Amino acid sequence: MSPHHYPHLVLRWKTLARRAGLRLLPFAEADGVPLFYIETPALAERDGIYLSAGIHGDEPAGTEGLLAWAEKNAGRLRTLPLLIFPCLNPWGLMHNTRADSAGLDLNRNFHRRHPVVTAVRQIVGKRRFAASVNLHEDYDAEGLYLYEVTRRSGCGEKLIAAASRALPHDPRKRIEGRGARNGLIRRHVTPKTFAKIGVPEAIWLYFEHTDHAFTTETPSEFALERRIAAQVAVLDAIVARTLN
Repeated sequence: MSPHHYPHLVLRWKTLARRAGLRLLPFAEADGVPLFYIETPALAERDGIYLSAGIHGDEPAGTEGLLAWAEKNAGRLRTLPLLIFPCLNPWGLMHNTRADSAGLDLNRNFHRRHPVVTAVRQIVGKRRFAASVNLHEDYDAEGLYLYEVTRRSGCGEKLIAAASRALPHDPRKRIEGRGARNGLIRRHVTPKTFAKIGVPEAIWLYFEHTDHAFTTETPSEFALERRIAAQVAVLDAIVARTLN
């Protein structure tokens, strides 16, 4: 089954939710297709983890990696404080494209009123997360790389090391115009930084809901199985470091 088959992705999430004793809840609709989320019973107003994938539809290792991680941890999902958005751009996923059906990059529109963005904001409410993780891919990547935006001590190096069995880190010293070291881009951001390009999901979370935001980027030209394994490894490491 293609990783771009959104109905099958939803079916697998529904199966997992039943197995884990959770509910996959609809929260918005785009192009006649429902979007879903999971809020675990352990999630409170503070110290949970925000997880999302599929905001760019041409990055399927994000959606597949998030599901694979959840399936791996099905027996304890209820005990973990998680807010999970399995796929924020179903139309993009089904059409293997970055944007939504209107040609908008949702990951540059978290400062604007958009039906999906507004619905996500309403679900998040006033929560503060211990960490947020947005799963992405990059066509030009030469290995795994990671954005880390934090007001605390960083741990990005350890996350990249955790995924090294699945994928090497991207060796470039500049990635997307930013300085990188062994696959890690650690950014200092202000609202002015995004005045022209628009606000990404991770930056919205950092400004309003967390002190520690991560964005994974796997190389979309590598084998899908390796990319999924790398996403799972990073998620394992973040959850272990954040909640233990």
